[in-house]
Amino acid sequence: MNLDRCFEILELHPNATMEEASRAYKDLVSVWHPDRFQSNPRLRRKAERKLKELNRAYETLESYFSRRHEDVKKERDREHSEEESQGISNTEAAFEVGTHLFLSACSYVYRALKGALDKKGGP
Repeated sequence: MNLDRCFEILELHPNATMEEASRAYKDLVSVWHPDRFQSNPRLRRKAERKLKELNRAYETLESYFSRRHEDVKKERDREHSEEESQGISNTEAAFEVGTHLFLSACSYVYRALKGALDKKGGP
């Protein structure tokens, strides 16, 4: 089933999240559940068809979101693997930057103190 059609059946906009799809599905199942039409066989059959359509649309979206989630996870894992293969983790990179900043600050303070002492005619 086409994704656009699934969103349409569940009365959702095309950028809806899985949470929104789940809420819409539950709401529509409540409205179209065949048990609500016990006394009217014609409406009961219509509700059964509608419920099948809702189930199919929801299952298609569930599968779509699951695949999309897996694709994002695989991409994240691939990026992490690439970082590890380069020999530098995020922690190591942060440590290197922090060390560089600390040493630069120490060097600046040292030069400032040395300049001040030289002007004063220090030891």
